[in-house]
Amino acid sequence: MNTPSEDNRNNENGRPGGLFDFIEQTNVIGNVIAAAASQKNSFEPLPFSNQSLFEENYDESCLNINVNPFLDQKKVFIPNVPIDLSITAERKHGAHIFHPYNYTLCFTHGPFKWEVVRTYKDIKECHRALGKLVKQDMGYSCSDIRKEDFKPEWPLFPNEHDNLINSEMIGERCKHLAEYLKRMLTYPPFRDHPSTLYLLGVSPLSFIRGIGLSHVECLIPKRTGDNVYYGHFSQLKLCCEQLKFRYTKRWFILKDTYIVYTNTKLNNLTGFSMMVDRAFRCDMKIKAGAYHAIEIRNLQRNLILKFKSSHQQKHWFDKINKCLNTTARCFHDVSLMPNGSYAPVRKKQLCKWYVNSAQYMEHVMNGLNNAKEEIFITDWWFSPELLLKRPTEDLQYRLDKILLKKSREGVKVYIMLFKEVSFAIGLLSYRVKQLLTQKGANPNIKVLRHPEHSPSGVFLWSHHEKMVIIDQSVAFMGGIDLCFGRWDDDLHRLIDLGRRENRTELDPPSYQPNAPNLAQIVDQIKDSRERGVDVEGQDNGENNEAKGDVAKPDSKNVPTSKPDSLIVAALMGNSIAKFKAKNRLNSQLSAPNNASPVFQSDVPSNSASLASRFSLKSKSFNAGHKNERIEMNPVSFNDVKLETEENMNKSNVSSNSANKQLNASNLSRQKFSSKASKYLQSDLNEIDEIEFSKKEKVKRKLSRLKKTMKRKGHNPLSRLKRQSSNSDSDSYSDYSDSGDEEAKRSFTEEIVEYPSISNEGYYWIGKDYCNSYKADFKDVAQFYQDQFDRNSTPRMPWRDEGLVVIGEAARDLARHFIQRWNQCKREKVRHIYAYPFLLPKSYEEPFDYDYKSWFKDQLINCQVQMTRSLDAWSGGLSQTECSILNSYCDLINNAEHFIYIENQFFVTTTDPSRDNEVKNMVGNELVKRIMRAFRDRKKFRVYVVLPLLPGFDNPNAIQAVQYYNLRSIVNGQFSIYQELKNQGVPDPLEFITFYGMRNWAVLMGKLVQEIIYVHSKLMIVDDKYVICGSANINDRSLLGKRDSEVAAVIKDEELFESVLGGERVMVGKYANSLRKKIFKLHLGIYFNNPNKIDVQDCVSDQFYDYFRSTSDENTFVYDYVFKCIPSDNIKTFETLKTYSLSSCLSKTDPIRAKKEMEEKVKGFIVNFPLMFLSKEEIFFPHLRTREGMVPTSIWT
Repeated sequence: MNTPSEDNRNNENGRPGGLFDFIEQTNVIGNVIAAAASQKNSFEPLPFSNQSLFEENYDESCLNINVNPFLDQKKVFIPNVPIDLSITAERKHGAHIFHPYNYTLCFTHGPFKWEVVRTYKDIKECHRALGKLVKQDMGYSCSDIRKEDFKPEWPLFPNEHDNLINSEMIGERCKHLAEYLKRMLTYPPFRDHPSTLYLLGVSPLSFIRGIGLSHVECLIPKRTGDNVYYGHFSQLKLCCEQLKFRYTKRWFILKDTYIVYTNTKLNNLTGFSMMVDRAFRCDMKIKAGAYHAIEIRNLQRNLILKFKSSHQQKHWFDKINKCLNTTARCFHDVSLMPNGSYAPVRKKQLCKWYVNSAQYMEHVMNGLNNAKEEIFITDWWFSPELLLKRPTEDLQYRLDKILLKKSREGVKVYIMLFKEVSFAIGLLSYRVKQLLTQKGANPNIKVLRHPEHSPSGVFLWSHHEKMVIIDQSVAFMGGIDLCFGRWDDDLHRLIDLGRRENRTELDPPSYQPNAPNLAQIVDQIKDSRERGVDVEGQDNGENNEAKGDVAKPDSKNVPTSKPDSLIVAALMGNSIAKFKAKNRLNSQLSAPNNASPVFQSDVPSNSASLASRFSLKSKSFNAGHKNERIEMNPVSFNDVKLETEENMNKSNVSSNSANKQLNASNLSRQKFSSKASKYLQSDLNEIDEIEFSKKEKVKRKLSRLKKTMKRKGHNPLSRLKRQSSNSDSDSYSDYSDSGDEEAKRSFTEEIVEYPSISNEGYYWIGKDYCNSYKADFKDVAQFYQDQFDRNSTPRMPWRDEGLVVIGEAARDLARHFIQRWNQCKREKVRHIYAYPFLLPKSYEEPFDYDYKSWFKDQLINCQVQMTRSLDAWSGGLSQTECSILNSYCDLINNAEHFIYIENQFFVTTTDPSRDNEVKNMVGNELVKRIMRAFRDRKKFRVYVVLPLLPGFDNPNAIQAVQYYNLRSIVNGQFSIYQELKNQGVPDPLEFITFYGMRNWAVLMGKLVQEIIYVHSKLMIVDDKYVICGSANINDRSLLGKRDSEVAAVIKDEELFESVLGGERVMVGKYANSLRKKIFKLHLGIYFNNPNKIDVQDCVSDQFYDYFRSTSDENTFVYDYVFKCIPSDNIKTFETLKTYSLSSCLSKTDPIRAKKEMEEKVKGFIVNFPLMFLSKEEIFFPHLRTREGMVPTSIWT
């Protein structure tokens, strides 16, 4: 017999009593109460108060990716698309007293499918909230409606409590709930109610086109005040981690590659999105005020989420990790993102390149006009009045009119501009913002300027990216800003007179033609050589009479008009003496004070150096002493024959006239040997003077030719097309691909039509007609007014490259833009809700975009990876990204045959560890790759094209940049040429050469010429790989901590067989076609190639010699006709002062000068002046100047 206490502890079933009996009794009481209520009315109706609201008053176009933040009612569901659902129930483990079942609600809405887990209590709370809405509309509650008043279309909510439902009845319960929800969701006021959205787990971001399906959504408390990085500082911590208790509720959404939240109390405004990156981390932790917490970190911020249960915490943790391993793996797995980039390599991307900006801007215009949702633009300089198609004065082609028209159509336009320091540079970014936003009145155009200089501490760096992104699907990028001065085509014209007729009949010579011609100069040099006279004279300033009028013009013959004083002044500044200062801090390149200058001339400048280009010199020689006499053998340029050893050993061949002397036909069959090459093969401290006889030189040359002839498929005899003796012209022999008649017949080349030039209007209107060498832009607001006299001042042509990519890579670039925009919005306009946070589009959805009508040419399939330079100040990153630099170094290191570089700057070093001023390793990688080819005795070529002068009108700025360019190439111990020489390369020019570009024209009766300003940021490797973007080759662009940059690394997927260096190799369609067009433009054979010169094998000796010879002859003719600046003949500032006053053909005989230019100059390519100011040990601006006082990192 049990005692009473035992009766209390045990019931009839043997279960413990006490508290459990009390719970059971309470449960029974609850069941009785629920049963009594259900007997009154088993179902409660939810009546529709207004039948007219069933009609949808919006369409799918309202569901844009970035909706208007001021809409009172955010559209959530797709209009006219029903919501289907099914419900299943599962009894909880350790059944809950009042809610023993979990209901899984599976929804289908158009293409979207999702499921949520809810309890009966959750569904009932939603029903009660909707009942309050009914009471407000009808004046009575749902429970007051009599059963006989029910209508068949009304939703009926089952009132039976879960405790009254056994396992046999649960299926019927699921059907009742599903029917209730289906009917309720057909009524828009009920469907769009916040309680319904919470029940369904959806938000205004759930069904937007393009951003994909949400993995999970929920209302979660988050901790405020977490770190966000921007500027040179992170956001200040107001209190320590342990004292942060404040949590605010936000609706969190997990998408395919990011987490974002909305503020339900502020009209569902979108918050800062945390994107998955290489540093993304998700950890379950216990935090202050949050026992069940998840800490999320990425490169931009960290976040703490608080959950009410461990089950919910684990659910979110599992969902996030699943996302990291599936849809977001490409941004999280480091192995998929080579070179430290933020983006993976994307395959099968459609690409197209652009050489010069005419077609680029026209296609950008097509893209803008076809935009459907949004436009992203970022530029260093942005000109709203820019015409994207020319020649025209039609405003429909003007950039600002296009953007305003698209904004009126509902397209969102987001523009990020570099906020300049106004007293240093006048980009007028504030004016651009006021114009485009219409002083804030246009809700669809938003402009942000960055950085804020004072709080961030950023004064020296800039946002240098140039890109236009259409609907996050088509991305235009490269080095082309949408601003004045950038538009140009393949002709690089110097004049634009519009409807006025240009006078091409030359004016009489302004310079009396009593200066000696070239034949006389050559004879003088020959006589001086025979007498043993040093033509140039000594360094102490003594003048030698042998210099002639070219070096020191007769004062009687000096023209009354000034020479090209603008460029001279830009290089001279206010005083010559200041450029010779030797006490400038940290400017001696770590060399001893008594060391010889890097450039020490061994060849007389001016007239002697001009004529020396026609001497038959060996390619490898020693020039250890300055006073070494020149071995000159003038040759006839009438009938060029490949001479035998006997013929070549003959003495001098007389010259008949100066015109024949100018003809440089022998250059195509002799190795180009510049003064820079001579010096680089000498060492004043180690090598004794060695003079090669003429016979020894000839033997070496013939030996090289014989070895070349023995190679398979390489016959220099067949590749030198000679001009017949009865030919009217006397052009020099051309390199050709036609080794025999069969080769001639097999040569095929795409015929390119010469572009027509319209005289119906200006190509460059107002400020767009510019010349930065003459003067920088002024009064840009008066954009229709000319800054220069078009009748006397030629424009400065602009050389640039760009590209367009369509596909996932375009979304990667848009992702970068969004990261920068969101960081900038948080930093500058955090509480201005008119500027929204942006969201990236999904990568899960199939890419289908109508683009074919935009492009006339066929696009090429390529692999594309987006790279960038970004840091805390520019993108809010806690770790600096320099993936552009890493990509450059990787491609250079793995190059097999050649590298072509075209860039605005070339500032690098060969030893970053010892160089205190320059740190990027591009120069070091080039040296290592060349040395590998030298040791393996393999051909390897590096072509580098740069602007001949930096594009400034400020004298000291030109000097500073040119100083670092030459320091990287040939001056000082960290230069490429010097390092190659130190490692034993006898002639670095066999591997790497540097070039510039020029053009000429007749402007109103006068011959004019101008530098083509190279603004490109391009590298091509082995006709397979291309890097193109906004990054220059200098520390500013490549280190990541300075300017922000973007670049695309492209690898061809469409390959075909070709020849490089005589070897059969596979090359890519994209890189090969781009490189071939560039080389044809350089050589002047793009529109007309009568000699069928093949640019396919740019590695072979024949083509390499031809390219250098063409550049050499162009350089000589330009200098002889115009006395161009800069020049290898200008070694000191004293020479620079009088150089343009010297006799030149354009002054003495313009008609003959024009004929020489027409017959001798081919294309745009000229030599980069490596000997320019070579006798000035230091020509960096003096410390007394503003440019000399600023940190050197400004120029590097």
